[in-house]
Amino acid sequence: MDQKLVREITKLVTDLVRGERKREIANEQTWRVKNTKLLLKNYDILKEHSKDIDTDIDRYLKDVFDQDDLKLRSIAGYKARTNKMMEYTDLMLAAYRSYADKRDDATRRRYYIIRYLYIEPKKLTLIQIANRFGVAERTIMRDQKEAVKEFSIFLFGIVSIEEMVG
Repeated sequence: MDQKLVREITKLVTDLVRGERKREIANEQTWRVKNTKLLLKNYDILKEHSKDIDTDIDRYLKDVFDQDDLKLRSIAGYKARTNKMMEYTDLMLAAYRSYADKRDDATRRRYYIIRYLYIEPKKLTLIQIANRFGVAERTIMRDQKEAVKEFSIFLFGIVSIEEMVG
């Protein structure tokens, strides 16, 4: 093969690999944002589910179940993991708030949109939030999407940031 043909094939393969990697990254980002939104939408249910769970599974099982029952052990494990996930979520919400408090009004508003829509016991509607901040409902809808993406970075860390700039 001549050098020109080798360069063309190499470029074609490189472009195909690069395109495939971009699609993989886009799918990962979509997955993270989707799961972040799912977590936020079900925050109350998950929080209630994980309430009063002893995360020391063995101690929990000794009090309630026969140690050899693998199915019940698995259920207790799910509850314990849910508890840890909710502790982590609350920690990341606090980190997001700290981040937002140091930024501009729009960033603070995005944090509070997540609080008012998903976290607070008494949820607010988009219109109520828009009125509270003196902006249009469309602004709140746009900010909601951006807030979920931002919070996703707090939940998933550096991988999310690398994919956003990559």
